Amino acid sequence: MDKIAARTLRPWEGRKLHQMKRQLSNAVNCRHARIILLSRGGVCNSQIAQRVGCTPQWVRKIIHRFNDGGIDAITWYPYYCAEHGPAKFMADVTEQIAEVALSPPAKLIGMSVWSLAKLRDYLMAQKIVPSISLERLRQILRQRGVRWRHTKTWKDSTDPDFWAKYRRIRRLYAARPPGGRRMSIDEFGPLNLLPRHGMHYARTGHVDRHRATYSRNGGVRHLFGAYDLERDTLVGTFTEKKNWTTFLPFLRWLRARYREGEVLHVILDNAAFHLKAEVLEYAASHRIKFYFTPTGASWLNRIECHFTALRKFALDNTDYRTHDQMQAAIRRYLDWRNGRREISMQSWRSYCRHRNKAA
Repeated sequence: MDKIAARTLRPWEGRKLHQMKRQLSNAVNCRHARIILLSRGGVCNSQIAQRVGCTPQWVRKIIHRFNDGGIDAITWYPYYCAEHGPAKFMADVTEQIAEVALSPPAKLIGMSVWSLAKLRDYLMAQKIVPSISLERLRQILRQRGVRWRHTKTWKDSTDPDFWAKYRRIRRLYAARPPGGRRMSIDEFGPLNLLPRHGMHYARTGHVDRHRATYSRNGGVRHLFGAYDLERDTLVGTFTEKKNWTTFLPFLRWLRARYREGEVLHVILDNAAFHLKAEVLEYAASHRIKFYFTPTGASWLNRIECHFTALRKFALDNTDYRTHDQMQAAIRRYLDWRNGRREISMQSWRSYCRHRNKAA
């Protein structure tokens, strides 16, 4: 009886069998995968039967199935492998299932959000379906265009001059004024020295660990940023404080980057230091024209979307210990963003040599 053994596994079959072995919710697949893996490990069929809790005859049968038909011949799912095949639901039933899923759960089940299990229990309690598996329910919802989505926030502007300011900014976006240059200005920060979570490529089971911070004594920094709509460039300077005494030097620095004859049409928000008399006086005397966004409508400022990318590629998944390190990382991203450097910074072979030496 021990002459029957599983054939040689292909690489992907070995990975798939190890995944099936970990399917604790599907004892059948787990047992079948263990049978094949133990057989490939040189364990005799009688010992395999004792380890997995079945008869030697069944062990031989599973091995024959695998040798003839591969992994598909030994997998078993209740939904697909039932006697009469998958349960069939008419179109009106699936549409009603979708309507229930889109209805407010607070009124139907007294909870704030649905889950697949609670939705299935409700459908069965209301006799909409006699029974249904979680996987089949998920597929029906997907077919009906019902997806799991995160909620978002939206802030309505309470500015009484919203439409006048909105149209003024939209006209500026639509056409460049003669002899002028369009700019978007905003502040990015405060920038603290703390670990920031993010996402990255990793092998299964691996995750980066960040330290926990309870006291942050490194202070904060602010980035005054300016986005040039004509050149498609993003520039900025760092400051320790955010007020009119630091904003005015940034405005002078920005004015010096362009010809004196050009009028800078600047879009910015209604921060109090933007409206300071000294700032407004300097702007009026140096050919700078301000376009203030409506209150609660910062989305009109186009620099906001570029700050989103800056946060993702320079700050997410980092743990800078000094502000110099953080500012250097932001400047590296801005150099790439503005086309002043290539994506490649270091040779892969050189990196591997240094990594191997350090290990």
